Amino acid sequence: MCSVQAAVAGLQIATTVQDYRSKRAVAKSQQKANAQTRKNSDQAYLDDLSKIDREAVSASREKKAEDFRISQEANKKEAQALNMNAGNGVKIVQDIAGTYDLQFLDVARDYETDVIKLMGQEDEAYAAQQRRYNSIKPVTMPSKTGMFLQVATQATQGYQNHQDAMKPKTTG
Repeated sequence: MCSVQAAVAGLQIATTVQDYRSKRAVAKSQQKANAQTRKNSDQAYLDDLSKIDREAVSASREKKAEDFRISQEANKKEAQALNMNAGNGVKIVQDIAGTYDLQFLDVARDYETDVIKLMGQEDEAYAAQQRRYNSIKPVTMPSKTGMFLQVATQATQGYQNHQDAMKPKTTG
């Protein structure tokens, strides 16, 4: 009977140690998965920022091209009107300049709208990264102290069961 009690205590202790090792292995693999998730999230954030930067460059390029096109068109109309000797040169220049100043303002407004939109996209990209980070569940490693206490408790119970089994039985 003593050997059965010792075997049961030994199995309980072995099970506790194996359970600890198993939980530790799961926790370590989850830590690795979390690190990979963070790495992927960082890469996605950098990709988003890169895309936003490309869009900003494109918007700036479009603005410059449109500004140039408008100024060239204004110069062309001004030159045509002056070459045709169609009235007061100052008034012609003022009229054409006023018309094209409004176009410049429209282009500037559109560009500012694009820039504000891109700034909003940067905020959204950062918020998306934060949501991904916040969705990562924290990993709790199993307690080595808890395992030792459980092993000690099981060993004590095994010893107590052995002592109880060794006492002579009284009949009454």
